[in-house]
Amino acid sequence: MVKDAQLKQPVDGATVTTGTSTTKTSDAGVFTIEAKPGATITITHVGYAEKKWKVPAKPDELVEILMNSKDDPMEQVVVQSFKTVKKSTMTGASTVISGKDLQDRPVSNVMDLLQGRVAGLNIQNTTGSPGSMATINMRGVSTTNVSSSGNLTPTSPLFIIDGVPVDVNSNYQYGFESGGAGISPVSLIPPEDIESMEFLKDAATTSQYGSKATYGVIVITTKRGQSKVPIIQYSGSYFYTTPPKLRSVIGGQEERRIRLNTILNFDTASRQSSLEYINRSALLSDSLNPYWNNSTDWQSYFYRTTSNHQHNINVSGGDRRFNYKANLNYYNQQGIVVNTGFQRYGLNLVGNYMPSDRFFMSMSLTQQLGYKQNASGVGAYQTGIANTANTSSLYPPPSLFSNSEALASATTKNSGKLNNTTGSLNVQYEPIKGIRFTNLLTYNYSSNASDYFRSQYLAQDSAGLFSYNDRSYNLYNRSAVNFTKIVNDVHNFTAYAFNEITKEGYRAHMIYFNQPADDQIWGPIGNSFTRTAGGTYSNISEGRIHAYGGDFAYNFAEKYIIDLSYRLDNTSTNGPTRGYTKSPAVSGRWNFYKEKLFKNASWLNSGAIRASWGKNIKPNGTIFDVYGKYLNGPRYNNGQTVVIDFETLPNVEFAPEVAATTNIGLDLALFNKLNITADAYYKAIDNQLVESPLSNTNGFQRVALNAQSIVNRGIELAATLQLVQKDDFRWSVSANGAYNEATLAKLPSGTRSIIKYTTDANSSIPVINKLGTIPTTNLLYVNRGVYANTSDVPVNPATGLRLQYGSGQGLFFQAGDPIWVDVNGDYIIDDNDLVPVGNPTPKLTGGFNTQITYKGFTLNVNTSLFAYRDILNLVLANQFANYGKPTDITALIPINGYNYWQPANADRSSGTVGAIYPNPYDFRRASALGPFRANQTLFLENGTYFKLGSVVLAYNIDRNFLRNYGITSCRLSLSGNNLYNFTKYSGVNPEQVSTLGRDISGGYPLAKTYSFSVSIQF
Repeated sequence: MVKDAQLKQPVDGATVTTGTSTTKTSDAGVFTIEAKPGATITITHVGYAEKKWKVPAKPDELVEILMNSKDDPMEQVVVQSFKTVKKSTMTGASTVISGKDLQDRPVSNVMDLLQGRVAGLNIQNTTGSPGSMATINMRGVSTTNVSSSGNLTPTSPLFIIDGVPVDVNSNYQYGFESGGAGISPVSLIPPEDIESMEFLKDAATTSQYGSKATYGVIVITTKRGQSKVPIIQYSGSYFYTTPPKLRSVIGGQEERRIRLNTILNFDTASRQSSLEYINRSALLSDSLNPYWNNSTDWQSYFYRTTSNHQHNINVSGGDRRFNYKANLNYYNQQGIVVNTGFQRYGLNLVGNYMPSDRFFMSMSLTQQLGYKQNASGVGAYQTGIANTANTSSLYPPPSLFSNSEALASATTKNSGKLNNTTGSLNVQYEPIKGIRFTNLLTYNYSSNASDYFRSQYLAQDSAGLFSYNDRSYNLYNRSAVNFTKIVNDVHNFTAYAFNEITKEGYRAHMIYFNQPADDQIWGPIGNSFTRTAGGTYSNISEGRIHAYGGDFAYNFAEKYIIDLSYRLDNTSTNGPTRGYTKSPAVSGRWNFYKEKLFKNASWLNSGAIRASWGKNIKPNGTIFDVYGKYLNGPRYNNGQTVVIDFETLPNVEFAPEVAATTNIGLDLALFNKLNITADAYYKAIDNQLVESPLSNTNGFQRVALNAQSIVNRGIELAATLQLVQKDDFRWSVSANGAYNEATLAKLPSGTRSIIKYTTDANSSIPVINKLGTIPTTNLLYVNRGVYANTSDVPVNPATGLRLQYGSGQGLFFQAGDPIWVDVNGDYIIDDNDLVPVGNPTPKLTGGFNTQITYKGFTLNVNTSLFAYRDILNLVLANQFANYGKPTDITALIPINGYNYWQPANADRSSGTVGAIYPNPYDFRRASALGPFRANQTLFLENGTYFKLGSVVLAYNIDRNFLRNYGITSCRLSLSGNNLYNFTKYSGVNPEQVSTLGRDISGGYPLAKTYSFSVSIQF
């Protein structure tokens, strides 16, 4: 039996080997292996130092072997390019997170638990919608492309889940797009079933993954069975989710008074005109009508506290020759926004068969189902509910007779379903000692369905159904031959060659019909059949990838290690003249602590220097970018013609995206207490896709080019310190940080900059991609305050006219207007005065974690840091702008805590000195001047925040007590998640902003979670 030396608890899942035979310990820490007396058994496990145990001449029937917690991270077992190696021989940059660190906190997506745990991994929960996925970037953002929702297109790492590649960047369901169920495939993985997660960062660790590994690789390994006695484990959680603090709203008569005073006191027209303006608005003039005489708290109708639960059952057993595992899980979370929620059902079956040391076969089958309710939104955004919750308090509460839009937002049937099936077969055969043949075959089939239906009584007898469905598949086969040879116990040679084939496809369909027979019958057609439409989306795709290559590694006494690899890829989206893309990699390691110089250095437990360089590719675009697209043309001689689509010019030179990464690393273990890992990297991403417009003299509108490059450079540092190491009391702290700078290195056709226009919160805010600077930043007017007096406005000496907004509009600046810098000095504020300002992506990320164990109690605290990021507070801009719309139906948020300009005389030619915000009540000028437009530095704020992510208190009940009841182990825990953000940002949450750094009203709030969990093993 293998036990933790300090806790005296069984160590499950440890790998036990004699050199010729291998097995694993059960959940009870028990293993059985054949070994002769005097033989040495090696035991390894993530989080523990390697343990060597010599078989005695007469071993006892049950031997207790103690493993010490890992003091030297170099003894970890990690993955490097399809190989399993010890950390001490690892030449690349990687981080391992044990599945035990992910327990006791129920979440709808396991990635939420990794904030602040991995240096260089930036996870931002841009939406709190259950089942959606955070934005994930490893070593910086690698794109400038903006989606229709106003977010950067995702550049998440490639996921390898039990050997099956999952590309979440393809046909992704982040909830950012209007189509699809809004469910992330990663959200279907239960954290309770995860054995470990490995984060591969540089080319040495990712190069052999080749295609789609440009942005890094995350390897997820689920648990396996290894116990002659079947083990049943149940874990369940009951948790409450609460919305964040809701905003204060001005209600009832106070709101009406502010609106009336705005018109009466700030109307530049006549008094009669002001009264007529008021009388045209029933909201203001008909105050005796009960319909307009209310003080409705709209937020209380749409946000709620919910009670939720999850359950997981794991059954495992078997021995070295045959073992199995079955995991069944269920997760149910009601969203804090009404009519939203997420449910997850999953079944994972794994069987391993090894009749001899020469043959091994592993089979797995996973079936997952996710069901999501989206209310009136698409996951990330809840536009219907957000707009309704922002309604004037003077309106009556939602009902069939008043504001049916509010009722519709809360009752609309908008659901999504993701069905995911994955199977894999891994066969290994070693006909000759040292030569092993392997073949891994995987298949993944995924289907999404989404239905959006509004009932007739809420849609004025014009009900309609929008039905969306898609399906995708991925067939992957990898055949390889591995060679291992050890000469004189110091010269270690390993090599392998492989052949890899990938086939994948995707297509999506939509149908819409109007006015069904009733609310219960959805189809097949509606009464208004002329408005029924449907078809297949144009993003249909079929792809093929073929790759082959190999790897050679030499290891001298685990002191000097060199690793060489070479891979060639050909994809169906390559231009026909491109051929195979080459992905070489070279890396090395020097374990200098094994040199004679440090032989007696008791302070140095281990130390190594790593270096690597290599390339990865990612398929670009579609086959239509290469060969063009042909469509049905007009009829000719009563026959159908086929014509080329003149929207995109075919590009036969089209190539995949290529990332070249250089990495230098340092690993240290000092004083038996302190572990340090440091890395510096330079990553150049070339051949990025850019759609370049063509001259109108050309028959085509645009062409897809490989014409953009981005460079990410940075440093990463991670450290773990064992403060106290006693039998009944242990305390460790760990911290990590990463600083990344991204630079746009190339644009098409020698262009120096490209301006793009995006719309957020009803404001058109341009972004710029400019060479030599950060890849994407906002174009803003520089704000220097507010003109206290009209006489302070600059005057053009050539014309004698004050500074004006726009050319020929006659709109001259006056007291109470914002001071916008006239960059070009022409006394006209226009687009020529916009300047690139702000960084939407944090340059510094990191985290601090601590664990305290006292007897059976364990306390874990996890925090994360995101710094050097700028946020455009569009929510605040809208709050001020609403005061300039006195007859609108939008809610008014108190602004008395802000320093805004107020007039000091009747003609409003002078007023507050030193005001920060312009006059919010000048409604006649507001629509023309836009003093609270979002694209100005007035609303650009520091987005730095330090997040208290989670606190977990757990207790392991004494096993001797549990044995009386037939229970092997029992763990109870209390936890809190997403607890608090320490920040100077004035908005609700600096984390929940778009990837362009914009805080947009309408997002899904991030809930706080409080849970009680229990884990019982029989």
